[in-house]
Amino acid sequence: MVKRNKRKVETTKKKRYYIIAYIIVILLTFIFAYPFWHTAVLSFSDKAYANTVGFKFWPKDISLDAYKQAFASGSIFTGYYNTIWRAVVGTLITLVITFAASFSMIHKDIPGWKFINFMIIFTMYFGGGVVPTYLNLKSLGLLNTRWVLVLPTAAGAWNFMVMRTFIKGIGMEMEEAARIDGAGVLQTAIRIYLPLSKPTLAVIGLWSFVNHWNAWFDSLTYANKSELMVLQTVVRRLIDQGNEYSQSGGSASMADMTPQTIRAATVIICTVPILLGYPFIQKYLVKGTMVGAVKG
Repeated sequence: MVKRNKRKVETTKKKRYYIIAYIIVILLTFIFAYPFWHTAVLSFSDKAYANTVGFKFWPKDISLDAYKQAFASGSIFTGYYNTIWRAVVGTLITLVITFAASFSMIHKDIPGWKFINFMIIFTMYFGGGVVPTYLNLKSLGLLNTRWVLVLPTAAGAWNFMVMRTFIKGIGMEMEEAARIDGAGVLQTAIRIYLPLSKPTLAVIGLWSFVNHWNAWFDSLTYANKSELMVLQTVVRRLIDQGNEYSQSGGSASMADMTPQTIRAATVIICTVPILLGYPFIQKYLVKGTMVGAVKG
């Protein structure tokens, strides 16, 4: 009887624990997911409903005017093209440089290994600043070119440290075995270490892609031509236009819109591509994160 009572008490405690855990998960899900859903609802709502105060769970009198206004300007397509270009090209360059540098730096017998390693880590704590970076890019002739959007951030000390730690965890035994079989350094890196590094490269690639997608300061500072504007800069201009229309009393084309609806529509325009791409790399992201945690 005593054992049965203990089991019942333990079962009851477990049930309470699960109920509390589920409640916490639901609350956290609501807290993190609702702001995005609220923004989406605003982007499809009309002016009257958008101006009301309170929680909004479904759009009322669905309207696409905010999206029409956003895409009516050809600059949004220019921004999309430049952002996609810099995100794809910049991520590929980052992955190539990060893997090549990390694989090279696991060999401590290369000349100047300690100095190179120190300088890479040094950049994590001390940056050059905006003015020196601007002067360097100007002297290299990169200002107002597409390459100014990707080359300054092509290599990162944090990415290097994560990648090098993972490659060191693989061990040098595989490289030694490949050399015995007649493989060169390049063949060993591409055919053995590169496939094994896919999860970690996926994580670094996601970081790089998201950073490029959200970046705007370098475009505003180093590439101020209208044909080089990235999506974030275009979105900011659209929001400013919406505020100006609101302050000036609006116009016929903006009669059914508010700065809130325009702002919400531009946020959705910027966010949706990232959300659509996440499921395709989710398994690599989770695997790479777990591997990094295990390797320490």
